[in-house]
Amino acid sequence: MGIEKITSKIMSEAETVAGSILSEADSGSDAIIAEAREKAEAVVSEARERGAADKVRTVNRREAVAAIDGRKLILARKQEMIADCFDGAIGQIASMDKDRYVEFLAGIVKSTGSTGGELVFNEKDAAEVGLQLAEKLNRETEGGAFSVSDETEPIRGGVLLKNGQVYVSGSIESLVDEVKGELTAEVAKVLFGE
Repeated sequence: MGIEKITSKIMSEAETVAGSILSEADSGSDAIIAEAREKAEAVVSEARERGAADKVRTVNRREAVAAIDGRKLILARKQEMIADCFDGAIGQIASMDKDRYVEFLAGIVKSTGSTGGELVFNEKDAAEVGLQLAEKLNRETEGGAFSVSDETEPIRGGVLLKNGQVYVSGSIESLVDEVKGELTAEVAKVLFGE
């Protein structure tokens, strides 16, 4: 055989082997690509499922937080309304008819059991009812020795009884504060039907 035939045969066998290798490589790469696609689809599918579950959890969590925040806002508003009721009561008592107000204040002072002392008011009450209350108490209390103090206090209404350095508060604010704990539930029931 001549060199040309040997070369031609080697070339032919090389082409056959190369074709076979290429064919195997093509089918191997197709299998690798198909497997990669399957894995990618599985990862994407799992990510979608996880994302959907995370979405549901996030939405549920945010709804729960919103519900709690809503309840807090409602509670705060209810507390404001209750406070407004007590504040309104203080205003109504402080703006009572003068004779009724003096009677009310006399009852406060008499309930202390004291027979004398200085009556301390806010500026308005000191001018409008101070003297009338002192005279009423002195008339109606055995051994009554009440006088109107020159000092005033920044109270909305009511009276403070001063004996030396001791003050007994009969301010309307303190009286309302004393009953607030007992009455808050009743006020809430009236306002909100609770």
